[in-house]
Amino acid sequence: MRTLSYKFDAIAVAIEESKELSTMKVEELQCSLEAHEQIVNERSKDRRVEQALQAQTSKKNGGNKGKGKN
Repeated sequence: MRTLSYKFDAIAVAIEESKELSTMKVEELQCSLEAHEQIVNERSKDRRVEQALQAQTSKKNGGNKGKGKN
């Protein structure tokens, strides 16, 4: 668990706190980490799509026109 990248810090702490690592099988640990990675990747993909849509909307509306002081 110490060799995992920083993006797994939160799940590593959760696993260490909630489970008995000395009796945990490697397969169980791997499944937990893979599930976490899938969630992180899905959220990242959703954010990129959302940002792209916001950029499109902003471009259609003329960027920052009409915002702020007149």
